[in-house]
Amino acid sequence: MFEIINKKILSIGLMSGTSLDGVDVALVEHYNNTHKLLKFKSYPYSNELKEKILKASNLDTSNIQLICSLNKELGIVYKDAVEQFLVDTNTNIDDIYFISNHGQTVWHNPIETKDFKSSTLQLGDASVLAYHFNKIVVYDFRSLDISAGGIGAPLVPIVNYLLFKELAPVIFLNIGGISNITYISNTKDVKDVVAFDTGPGNMVIDGLMKELYDLPYDDEGKTAFKGMVSLKLLSYLLDDEYYNLDYPKSTGREKYSKTYICSLLEYAKELNLNKEDIIATATYLTAYVTKMQIKKYFKDFNGTLLVSGGGAFNKYILESLKDEKYTVKTVDEQNINSEGLEAYSFSILGYLRLTNQASNLMKVTGANSSVSLGSIILPPRI
Repeated sequence: MFEIINKKILSIGLMSGTSLDGVDVALVEHYNNTHKLLKFKSYPYSNELKEKILKASNLDTSNIQLICSLNKELGIVYKDAVEQFLVDTNTNIDDIYFISNHGQTVWHNPIETKDFKSSTLQLGDASVLAYHFNKIVVYDFRSLDISAGGIGAPLVPIVNYLLFKELAPVIFLNIGGISNITYISNTKDVKDVVAFDTGPGNMVIDGLMKELYDLPYDDEGKTAFKGMVSLKLLSYLLDDEYYNLDYPKSTGREKYSKTYICSLLEYAKELNLNKEDIIATATYLTAYVTKMQIKKYFKDFNGTLLVSGGGAFNKYILESLKDEKYTVKTVDEQNINSEGLEAYSFSILGYLRLTNQASNLMKVTGANSSVSLGSIILPPRI
């Protein structure tokens, strides 16, 4: 589509996930289907913006005017983040070929019901980036997979495969707001890749830290280490139909929301649990459901469990993931910034779109065909 395969080009990738930490920005070099992360920065959301996103993501508090306005506001936030990134990294916008932006998910409804079509919504008006920087912008990566009969997630497994297939057998675990895994077998064949969301990652832990300590997250899992896992609370949390669903499957804030957290806290109160025990149990849940599903679907796995995302810095999670059958390592040990991996990944997905290469995995998303994901805005000023 764009004659860039044999050219060395630079892109900027943007990612803002369900954990609502802020905007991750990556500078990526592409050449002949190889990709290199050059620089990475993260710019936090303001508390006011977080509250707007949470309000827009809640059926009880959302409204169409809020969503419309927030779409434009996030577009401006992304633009501001790119501008600051250019300054912070001494990067010239003239050297950038394209910008790739995932956007902010406010609702993901992958399974069609009687009243609602299978659909997904990521906010962040891409025209703001296109107009301000006069660059190609690739965005809206999930919709086409859903149009092809898939569930629109997870999308990063193709990138995990490209980056880590030589480590096979390997399970790549990204712990953001939601946790997802990508399994690459000994065959190293892309057709054998399996990936799905395992359940909550940092989302529930962060929500509980906000409610109980007025803190945004549990730094390195220090609070969890002070507590004891409550088997009764854990059993209550494991009574969740999602964990027993077969893949393809994906989930998000629409399930593990403030309503979920309030229900968790109500039951914890009945059990007279202290705050540290609640955090320990919720943190252990993230690791436990991951191990549970690894054993269910990949019972003979004996390779490396490679961890990325914010959860890679939670030492309690890493400790709880350990198993005698496999080795637990972080992506940072592979000389890749784990925090920047998702922004890096969406730069690569943008490149695949501009070169018209398939980027969804049918076995992973359940799509009826392979497609090149993403919508494109051309530079608007001629």
